[in-house]
Amino acid sequence: MNRTTLTLILAAALTACASAPDTAKLSAPTANTGIGGDTPAGLVDLAAHKMPGTPSDYDLRARALTLAPGGGVGNHPHAGRPGIVRVVKGTVVEGRGDAKRVLKAGEFWLETAETSHWFVNPSATETAELWVVDIVPKKK
Repeated sequence: MNRTTLTLILAAALTACASAPDTAKLSAPTANTGIGGDTPAGLVDLAAHKMPGTPSDYDLRARALTLAPGGGVGNHPHAGRPGIVRVVKGTVVEGRGDAKRVLKAGEFWLETAETSHWFVNPSATETAELWVVDIVPKKK
């Protein structure tokens, strides 16, 4: 290993150490402070889904998904599988019936009992990122 490489590695290690918080000096706050962005993204009525069984038959699932340039998800229903999807990065086109809409980072859609839709990443170069939260039957 040459001297330049060793210097760069040591500098990176020191920078990482310097930027890491000293957890020994941290304790639980006595009150909530500094919280922002508590704007409701949406609410899906679970009663409309007529989901059989009890709540213990389902999981609340949260996923971070990527959608490659030109990639997409074919038309599918959401009856019995409600959810909320937020575009984190990039652009996504969502279609419901004859209607199409463009969603950019920060925008979201709801997946209700009536939702049947598809979506694509129209970009030829940028991967889209999505946060998906839905309620799904437990795998048996």
